[in-house]
Amino acid sequence: MPARQFTYPEPIEEVGSGFFVHARMPTRPTALAAVLVTGLIGLHAQSPPQEGTLVAFDFTASAQGWVVSGDTGSAEPVFHPSGGSAGGHISNADEALGETWYFRAPDSLLKHLAAAENGTLSYSLKQSTDDPGFLDDDVIVVGPAGRLSFRFGTSPGRDWTPFAVKFTAAAGWRWNWNARATQEQIRSVLANPTSLEIRGEYHTGPDEGALDNVVLRSGG
Repeated sequence: MPARQFTYPEPIEEVGSGFFVHARMPTRPTALAAVLVTGLIGLHAQSPPQEGTLVAFDFTASAQGWVVSGDTGSAEPVFHPSGGSAGGHISNADEALGETWYFRAPDSLLKHLAAAENGTLSYSLKQSTDDPGFLDDDVIVVGPAGRLSFRFGTSPGRDWTPFAVKFTAAAGWRWNWNARATQEQIRSVLANPTSLEIRGEYHTGPDEGALDNVVLRSGG
């Protein structure tokens, strides 16, 4: 009786998150291969969108167009080539004469705000004291459509403190001071902004605030 011949299955090697089948396997696709390919495609399609940087200010060489507003008028901030959270930074000393003062963003940031819906504004602050100070709006965006404002639950201290807020209704933005902002209202202001301001003053009387690492990211 002739010797029985055995056929062994071709080896399958795992490669990354998928599988590689040796070339000697039949080229006709199998049900298992189809399931694997479909699953991998599905995993890729379900990956969350990534935020991309629209504009960033690290203040390594200058104030990059930022100004100070709201004390007794507009003024240039003091540029410091070192002492920031990762390099340079800008600061302002309160004149203790007017209203709460803010760091006002340049047009190079405003022109990207429409693309920042569902994205994030982040920055770092520090002040001359660890006292939490008084309550006020921390970020303000104004345009012909209305006024958006946001308040964080904490204040910066003597060390650099990071802050971040998303441009979504769920984040808790306020519309024209009192009402909770809807996503449509946020979109309408970001579409044509005239100013964006980051709070620099937290105390009544003489004080100093500093700003660094402002980053605006898209929503993906």
